[in-house]
Amino acid sequence: MSGPATSRWSTVVVVSLGIVLGSLDMTIVAVALPAIGAELGAGPSSTQWVLLGYLLPLVALSLPAGRWLDRAGPRAAFRLAVGGFGAASALVALAPGIELLVAARVLQGGFAALLSVLGLPIVAGAVRPEHRARAMSIVLTLIPLSGVVGPAVGGLLTDAVGWRTIFLVNLPVAAAALALAGLTIPAGPPGRTGLPRPDRAAVTDAVVLGAGTTALVLALDLLSGPAPALAPAGALAVAGAIAVAVWARRPDSRPVLALLRHPRIGWSLLALLVTIAGVGAVNFLIPYALADGGTDAATTGLVLLVLSAAMALTSPPAGVLADRIGTAPVVLAGAVLVLGGAGWLLAVGPGPGPGALLVPMALVGAGNGLFAGPNATRVLDATPPGEIGASSGLSSLVRTTAFTLGPALAAAAWTAGTGNLTAGAVLLVALAAVGVLAALPRRRPVRL
Repeated sequence: MSGPATSRWSTVVVVSLGIVLGSLDMTIVAVALPAIGAELGAGPSSTQWVLLGYLLPLVALSLPAGRWLDRAGPRAAFRLAVGGFGAASALVALAPGIELLVAARVLQGGFAALLSVLGLPIVAGAVRPEHRARAMSIVLTLIPLSGVVGPAVGGLLTDAVGWRTIFLVNLPVAAAALALAGLTIPAGPPGRTGLPRPDRAAVTDAVVLGAGTTALVLALDLLSGPAPALAPAGALAVAGAIAVAVWARRPDSRPVLALLRHPRIGWSLLALLVTIAGVGAVNFLIPYALADGGTDAATTGLVLLVLSAAMALTSPPAGVLADRIGTAPVVLAGAVLVLGGAGWLLAVGPGPGPGALLVPMALVGAGNGLFAGPNATRVLDATPPGEIGASSGLSSLVRTTAFTLGPALAAAAWTAGTGNLTAGAVLLVALAAVGVLAALPRRRPVRL
């Protein structure tokens, strides 16, 4: 991949605004669900779709959006994504009932999928090759940090001025990003400056992947309750697997499968999947483990912030280091550090206090900070120029799937371990070990 003569860091800043919008709204609404349900007369079975309605388009549209982005102009696509996200946010805030609110959240999630996919290609094209890893590290650190900050911001706004404001705050950020996009984001090469119509293949992919994703999410939902419905969950899981298999046999899936077979891309995405799933599992397990020991919510929040702070501190220097010595050793070092933190977490025992968790949380966070940006750079550097959008869509799909999979696996481990941290720590060690193995440099293609 070639790059510009001068790195445009202003472009990185503007794209980061869009990344923060999409990532923050994935979690900011969680603490407001009871207030939403109380005002709109909806029970938990309905309000959960405020979350799911946002998540499902992110998964279903990542790959089709990536393929579409390879034909679209970056500035026009960014304006569409940010403007659409802002408009959908206003619709959510003004929704008079739960049905319209969920519909608006689905629309919001669709534009969030565009934001998630187009961010990395625009950043990769805005900076010189020798600055790419540090730029990726900055942007990718904002995704988990926004997810962690979201519930705290959502809780403050809901208590102070009402739940509708957690969506209205998106409007000034979206307006600023739109105003700055024309000054910082290039229109694109000749012949690729506009917004092409999605082709039939992209629409079909979205429908097939959306159906499969919905079936799998519903299956997980049926298994997570106090009385798991095994038969319906199994049927939905089979239906989801069939949908994925149908997609994999379509001719339009072949470029994506070819990317997965590339030795640097396939193994890097596997490392991304298990590493992000591990972070999601940690964020689920630690509050339960500390609550069982009598730790208050404020202290638990500070423990979780250790992970985010460590990630934020190590991510920028990780990018600089990767630009100087190469991405492979930095990615591997990050994976090893995550494994060390998971092993330490296993060693502290089933009922640790807050102090015992500070070091392992710092290790996991620092490892993720080392891993994220350099790993994304490895994927994009190995991607053919005409398939950058498809590659970014694939990475976005893996990240979103991992964010969903991590807490689900952690919940199963917590239940299997009769409510203590040990079983969850074993899960984290297993995920981190797979991450280390996947991060090892390889030249052979991945077999699918």
